[in-house]
Amino acid sequence: MTVILNVHAALMVLWLLMLIAQAWFIRTKRFQLHRWVGRASFVIAPLVIVSALATFHEGLNRAVGGITIEAVRIDTFSLGQVLAFAVTWGLAILYRKRAPLHVRFMISTAFAVSTAILFRILFAWVFNLNIEALDTAAALNWILLTLPLLALIAMDWRAGIKRSPFWVVTILISVMHLGYWTFAKTDGWLEFCQWYEDLF
Repeated sequence: MTVILNVHAALMVLWLLMLIAQAWFIRTKRFQLHRWVGRASFVIAPLVIVSALATFHEGLNRAVGGITIEAVRIDTFSLGQVLAFAVTWGLAILYRKRAPLHVRFMISTAFAVSTAILFRILFAWVFNLNIEALDTAAALNWILLTLPLLALIAMDWRAGIKRSPFWVVTILISVMHLGYWTFAKTDGWLEFCQWYEDLF
């Protein structure tokens, strides 16, 4: 556990607590507090992104045995999580004056930041760091994230929302997992990780 990793974890927890608080502020009609915390997201969200990228870089530098394809496959979740979070948060801000869309995209950020967290929990606690179980952990990770998203999409469909915003994060998470099984095994991904490690 390094300083960067602790900061990143704290920011992730802070973001999830902020989402819970925002929902409670709306439910209790504390709109001023909701707006104030909403403005704070303009600071917290970029910090989440920067800390995630820093954690990704640090992980590459600390890879046991150096950067190999096997060592960096899991990093598709680190980078994919950053992309999914940035896109869903950006859309939440873009549609901040359209409450139904804004709320759904903010909820989507919770799924985005949960991707790498859930994978690490599954790999460490369920599969006891068994390297042979990585693919199984990835598959279970995708299922556990996708099922509730599909349920939310179905609820939107029943409510008359045919193009649910939840499709965005569902697709991003699916692409991330497919990447783990496909392009993360290529020399191109390995070269990208080596390039990123050498950036700073």
